[in-house]
Amino acid sequence: MSISPNKKVRIKNIQKVAIILQDQDATGRVYVEIQGELKSREVMVEALKRLEDGLIYADEDCTELIESEYIEVFRRKNSSRREEEDFIFLIERACAEDYVVSAKIIK
Repeated sequence: MSISPNKKVRIKNIQKVAIILQDQDATGRVYVEIQGELKSREVMVEALKRLEDGLIYADEDCTELIESEYIEVFRRKNSSRREEEDFIFLIERACAEDYVVSAKIIK
């Protein structure tokens, strides 16, 4: 078997983006998986587009797909506050970009 130096092999590039959403004292984190050879800026723009109507995941490994119209965010744990109940806040997916506080390429 010979390997030709002129033959180009295209490597599939997969990048993951973590997006943090916050509403008052509740925060949530979602993940987006982007495939393709894109620049960092293009990856971030695509991740924010997918937040509204694309594939977003609840875990960093991108295996738990969020199919709901709402994204769950949880109250931050505070030691001075009594933990009476764990209340889950919901952010409507159509306006989730209004609650984005940070986004970071993690892989």
